[in-house]
Amino acid sequence: MRVVGVVRVLSVCTLTLVGSFAARASDAAGSEGLAVGTNVPQFVLPVVNDFVPPKVAAGPLQPKGVKWGPGKWTGDRPDEAKKLVIMSFFATYCDPCKKEMPELARLYDAYKDQGLGVMLVSIDKGDEQKNEIINLAKASGVHFPVVHDRFQVVARRYAAERLPYMLMLDPAGNVKVVHVGYTTDLKANLENEVRAQLGLAPLAPATKDIAKEDPKPTTPAKGKG
Repeated sequence: MRVVGVVRVLSVCTLTLVGSFAARASDAAGSEGLAVGTNVPQFVLPVVNDFVPPKVAAGPLQPKGVKWGPGKWTGDRPDEAKKLVIMSFFATYCDPCKKEMPELARLYDAYKDQGLGVMLVSIDKGDEQKNEIINLAKASGVHFPVVHDRFQVVARRYAAERLPYMLMLDPAGNVKVVHVGYTTDLKANLENEVRAQLGLAPLAPATKDIAKEDPKPTTPAKGKG
């Protein structure tokens, strides 16, 4: 089964993008983020968790001030080419994000050797939430890069208006799939969606029923100022 570009609206934390730049980004991208087929804007941001790039880990020196972005895994000159890159925007105050993170950690550990890359972008403002970001990633078993967009510049460029906001990118850095929000239904289908993008056969359907999560949106998230 091949998955074509998909947009799903599920349980979300609503954001408020302000300023003329945000308005232009939203108009260009549509109401649910970047359009399928878009070549994503490039950026690098500081890595805040304990992720160490493989090339650095193999060397004699530990990194200081590691930065990461989609160009590390996609585009013309990646450090390590990936078949599929999942990039998800989140915040520490977003409950659906906290449910999504452990599942992304599990999928990364299961499929990193098959060509999957995963990175998270925190849009928490300022440096005050940095320790909370680190602790949340650690508690979720995250072994991939978590970067901090503390001024929310990247969030505006990507029209990240609701969280979690997940993009699946192909090796060229083009958007293949967009998911906005996170529920148990999405969790149930996400692994096979990843497998399809990696060119792997789907897993057999689960034999037990999956309980439905309350589809109501969460309390509106803190506005962006």
